[in-house]
Amino acid sequence: MGWALLVSFLIGAICALRAPVLIFALIVLVVMIAYAGVSYTNGSPLMHAIAWGFVFAVVLEAGYVFAHVLLHSFYTRRESDAEKRAPQQAQSKYHAD
Repeated sequence: MGWALLVSFLIGAICALRAPVLIFALIVLVVMIAYAGVSYTNGSPLMHAIAWGFVFAVVLEAGYVFAHVLLHSFYTRRESDAEKRAPQQAQSKYHAD
C-alpha cells in the first residue's frame, strides 16, 4: 500500500505541472469514487473502502500542492534575484542628484 501512496503522490506532483486545479479536482473525485467502488466490490467494508478512497484523494492533493509550493519557491527566488540585480544594471539618461 505504501507504493500506491507514493505513486499517487508522484501523479499529483506531475499533474501540478500542466493540469488546472479544477480539472485536477475532478480527476481526484473520479479516482476517489472509482477506488472506493472497486474496493467495495472486492469485499472490503463500505466505510473502509470510503476511508481509503479519501486517503488516496488526500495524497493526490498533497502531491499537487507540494509541486505548486516548490514551483512557487523557485519562481519567487528567481524573481527576487532579478530584482536585486536590476538596479545595478539599469542605465538612466538622467543624472543622480
